[in-house]
Amino acid sequence: MPSVKEWLASLGLSEYADRFAEHRIDFSILQDLTDKDLKEELGIVPLGDRRRLLRAIAKLARAACATPKLAPGSESSHGTKPSAAKSR
Repeated sequence: MPSVKEWLASLGLSEYADRFAEHRIDFSILQDLTDKDLKEELGIVPLGDRRRLLRAIAKLARAACATPKLAPGSESSHGTKPSAAKSR
């Protein structure tokens, strides 16, 4: 997965990368951001930029929900537990 800086650049919004870094915004925080956060906390005033960001954040959240993740200790795609595979 790209960095937040690279993600912003892919959206054509790289000018906001420093603001996201200053506020320690990473991918785990993105989906919690609101329009108010973007405008008042991060200083992103243009409405179009805020809407673009919110749509892209929603898209990331949908993609994360659609991607199955293995829980720790669950079986891998080969049907063996990770710890069992290491002991062989």
